[in-house]
Amino acid sequence: MKHQHIVIALVAILLGISQAQAQSDRTFVATTGTDSAACGASDVPCRTFTAALPKTNAGGEVIALDSGVYDSFILVSASVTLTGAPGVQAALSNDGNSSNSITVNAESDDRVVLRNLFLKSKPGNVSSYGIGILRVGVLQIENCDIDGFSAGIGFSLQGSAQVSIKDTIVRNSSTDGIAFFTSSGTIKASIDRSHFDNNGSFGAYSGVNVIQRAKVTVRDSVATGNTGAGFNVTGGDLNLENCEASNNNDGVVAAFTTNTTGTATVSNSIVTNNSHFGFSQAGNSVFNSLGNNTVRRNGTNTSGTINVVSGT
Repeated sequence: MKHQHIVIALVAILLGISQAQAQSDRTFVATTGTDSAACGASDVPCRTFTAALPKTNAGGEVIALDSGVYDSFILVSASVTLTGAPGVQAALSNDGNSSNSITVNAESDDRVVLRNLFLKSKPGNVSSYGIGILRVGVLQIENCDIDGFSAGIGFSLQGSAQVSIKDTIVRNSSTDGIAFFTSSGTIKASIDRSHFDNNGSFGAYSGVNVIQRAKVTVRDSVATGNTGAGFNVTGGDLNLENCEASNNNDGVVAAFTTNTTGTATVSNSIVTNNSHFGFSQAGNSVFNSLGNNTVRRNGTNTSGTINVVSGT
């Protein structure tokens, strides 16, 4: 009988270990949770995304159940969705150290979704990104608020990626609000209903900056108060539809470098009250306007060669 009790106890222990190590398609975090071997269920949530991630199956999701500050930084290395539940302000607070609040370094075929997250850093941060992307296949950023980083969203890739950004605010960055760069392949990105405000406190930087090997389409979005351009392209394609660039240094710029050439195409957009240029083209870059834009009350409304083209 004594041996039977020992066997039962050992089985119970082993089952406990197995359950603690088991992964789930859906794990949970809460400000009242505790990071432990057994956390992750909705009734036993973890305290941080970092603790919940290893307990989440590839392609699963981690859900914040209540408003509050969770991690300082998160490394995402596989397909996953990180999200606050509807109405929840799931925040990451970076104290100005050199770590990105979220670093995405997954595989080239992984899909990462970041939704309903509030990323906050100390003003004047010049060393870390709100979201820094090193490698990913598909990235979706939805309804996020990114405030006070070196760059709000920074792509530094060595390959291709498909990107969708919706209903997101990027503000008070020391450099660019968002910067697209890859050394190989192409970043294909769409941005919808988003704001890029008051970026560039460290110098003349842009709300949206298409630096190299990116094709970016922006719709129904606003760039205002940036110390450089609201929207800038130096390498790749930048397409604006129904956007606003106001109260920046420049509105929309197709810039020139010796190594890259950018093309800007603008339709049905308002470019006004920028202190320097409204539309600006330089060097071998190309600037196309569909002729239906409002460009007025800028320091100088147009500079360089602005091509008026049809929509076909």
